[in-house]
Amino acid sequence: MGREFLEIIFLCGVVLQAHLRTYYVQYYNSARKENFFTKKEKIFLGLVFIGFYLLPIFYIFTTWFAAIDYTLPKWTGIPATALFVFGIWLFFRSHADLGKYWSPGLELKEDHQLVKTGVFTHIRHPMYASFIAIAIAQVFMLQNWLVGPSFLLSALPLYLNRVNREEKQLISRFGAEYRDYMKETGRIFPREEIVKEFIYSRLPEKIREKVKGQ
Repeated sequence: MGREFLEIIFLCGVVLQAHLRTYYVQYYNSARKENFFTKKEKIFLGLVFIGFYLLPIFYIFTTWFAAIDYTLPKWTGIPATALFVFGIWLFFRSHADLGKYWSPGLELKEDHQLVKTGVFTHIRHPMYASFIAIAIAQVFMLQNWLVGPSFLLSALPLYLNRVNREEKQLISRFGAEYRDYMKETGRIFPREEIVKEFIYSRLPEKIREKVKGQ
């Protein structure tokens, strides 16, 4: 795939992602909304905005960063696009599966229920997993030493700041139920045995029998 085509796909994904998030924020209601984010979180969210929205848009519509472009083989655009589309889909499904329990930050509602279905069946934080998928794809789709890895680098501080706090909050609310859920799932990637079972179930019958006999 050519660079221009990859950039168009990426731009469409950015617009779609922003639209999806705006849709859910629009219907989010919380009395604590104005005081929801700490100063540190606002800084981290600002970095994400720069890394995923601002720099890519400037890169696509200007030649400001052209001096530090790199070139990858065209075939890399195919898996990169597939990974990008998967990341956008996972981002949407994470919101949809959480439903009314979604919030833009660390908040548990009074009637909050632990969601363990849909994309939450095998991983506890699919939204962060979607960030990783999109960020890796960006490296291949926007072939520039500054813009390519910008989302990956800018999202890392947000992830590190939030994920442990989220899990402590959920343990505090749900106790043993969440601890059991942690044993059954991976944080942002499915557990090894789940991956092996998935691969095994899709092997041809003859190969499955041979593997089973070993």
